[in-house]
Amino acid sequence: MTGRDALRTGRAAPVVLPPRHAILPAAVPFRVPGFLGQARDTDFVLAPEPVDCAAWFDAFAARVIDAVEGRRYLPVCRMSDGEFLLLFGPQPPSPRHPFGRRLYERARHLRAAWRYRRHGLQAFTARGVSSGDLSAADIRAVRPALAAGFAAVARRGVLGLHLSYGDVPHAEQFFPSLAGWLAREGVALTLDNYVPFYFVYALLRGPRFAQIVAGRRLLVVHSAEQEKRRAITGALLAAGASGVEWLPISASRAFEEHLDLARVHARPDLVLLGAGVGKGALFAQLEPLGVPCLDAGFAFEVWADADKQWDRPYMTPDPAFDPSRVRFLPPEKRALLHAARHPREERGGGA
Repeated sequence: MTGRDALRTGRAAPVVLPPRHAILPAAVPFRVPGFLGQARDTDFVLAPEPVDCAAWFDAFAARVIDAVEGRRYLPVCRMSDGEFLLLFGPQPPSPRHPFGRRLYERARHLRAAWRYRRHGLQAFTARGVSSGDLSAADIRAVRPALAAGFAAVARRGVLGLHLSYGDVPHAEQFFPSLAGWLAREGVALTLDNYVPFYFVYALLRGPRFAQIVAGRRLLVVHSAEQEKRRAITGALLAAGASGVEWLPISASRAFEEHLDLARVHARPDLVLLGAGVGKGALFAQLEPLGVPCLDAGFAFEVWADADKQWDRPYMTPDPAFDPSRVRFLPPEKRALLHAARHPREERGGGA
């Protein structure tokens, strides 16, 4: 069954991970409340047990809202290919790639592994926006502490792991190494300490966000300056925040930061953190504030410039989502999303 057939019929296409990459026992169709317009029947996420995706998201959102209202420390940290690359280094491509593509990806992997060993890691949140600049020596020096920091989040809060997959492999080459790291840290993933990576963005960009920030003081830990900082502040105030304070950090070397919480004028109700791949070093430093700390990542770029919502998935909630405007999918997949949202138009039917 083709992707187009799946969208028309509502039946899930048979996307199956190789056994080594299926690191959790359940594969759940990925559907996020408020963002169903960009869901495809080829989208799945690994889960510790069978669960309804909407119920999982609702439980996560309720937990964050409860922590904000109760002013309790709750770290929420996303981990995707950038963090995986820092912790595990480049990994061989997924065997799900077609043979010819796998040869190409294998050559890319060998080149990336050489550069990683020689030059380290330069990561970007968006074009021209650094999320980490580490030499090979930096990586060797900080990797153990960052790994421990991420594991501590799993014990105290929630990891938003990129364990989603679809018809085209993306980050799944890291899944076996991720499973090995979790085992070494003694972390067993559950529906409480793990949520899908995009749940965090859906929470920050969806209708629940106003419930989280309305009438509350926010502390933003981020590198933005001048106009960008003013734009982000304006977006957060427009969402209902009563005040926004900033604690500036380095754009590229957050892993070196020693946060001076004495500079914070008033205890916030919520921390929004944007620290790139080095963020694992900061959550423990923020714990004395005793409030939830949400890793907002690319949401900051959208708060600074609304046009960037079309650059990443789960940045634009229904009904504002427009498949023709997205820049994160090739034209043929944009057409499939459009067909799913407008089936009569796809069949040539009238209004």
